[in-house]
Amino acid sequence: MNSKAFHTVIFLLNISIFFFPPLIAAQESDSLVINPIKSEAFKVMTQFFDYDKSIPLEARIVDKDEETNYTREKIVFQGPGNSRVPGYLAIPKEGNGPYQCVLLLHGVGDSKESWWKENSFTSGGLLSKQLLDSGFAVLSLDAEYHGERMLNNDFESADVFIFQKGWIMRARDMIVQTVIEYRRAMDYLATREEIDSTRFGAIGYSMGGMMVFNLSAVDPRLNASVASVTPVLKQPFSALAVYNFAPFVSRSSFLMLMGESDNRNYTKNDGQRLYELLQSKNKKIKWFDSGHKLPDEWTNSASEWMLQYLK
Repeated sequence: MNSKAFHTVIFLLNISIFFFPPLIAAQESDSLVINPIKSEAFKVMTQFFDYDKSIPLEARIVDKDEETNYTREKIVFQGPGNSRVPGYLAIPKEGNGPYQCVLLLHGVGDSKESWWKENSFTSGGLLSKQLLDSGFAVLSLDAEYHGERMLNNDFESADVFIFQKGWIMRARDMIVQTVIEYRRAMDYLATREEIDSTRFGAIGYSMGGMMVFNLSAVDPRLNASVASVTPVLKQPFSALAVYNFAPFVSRSSFLMLMGESDNRNYTKNDGQRLYELLQSKNKKIKWFDSGHKLPDEWTNSASEWMLQYLK
């Protein structure tokens, strides 16, 4: 490693920080230029999302619900740092497997449960139903400090330590760990004969959209991606500013769903610039007349994208 690369590594390790809105509201985002890191620095970034594949998954099914057209299992497996990761895996009863599986990534303050409630902020239950009816398996996890994993933070919500306390390093580590856990989840799915382990999709909302950018750039197993109302953070050299990952998304067909008045998270110029950085052969951006809460029809766009590029 030459001297320039070495200093780049040290710089990244020391200032890689992460801000969620409303902490970014004061950035005057239009005055800041989205200038992605170069490929050499990105190789350093990817190391944050690596993990030891020799660690046993120690996965098990702890519960099972039989619904009319699908079976939903509650699963748990070993994550990085001795974490135990709970999730739901739903498999259609119709059609013939193996089924392509779509990973669902929730936002701050939500949980895996949000993808099973039609009246949730994201209309996640509607999306899960559409995907299952279309013949996809669906997997949702609790991000670190969310849902059943709030106990890891003494039951304090991630909203509190992000928005009120401004614990940005904990927020950064939470995102990195959760991205690794979704990579481990794909390892687990590869052990299931009902699942097609050669093709995966991912749909994320807000913070989940950020993680979809991360996953799509660092893991070649994703073939179709949808990132919804993704915050565009602008700290230079941040390991979690999605514009640093967009230029390295090339394998996965990528759809961005954005709200035109989601001004605390990005401007329309931010979203358009982020879209232009994507290197995917198949990509699209769709704007809704909304803020951070998209209209229910966003789920139609997301499920149709999976049908077009994952089936």
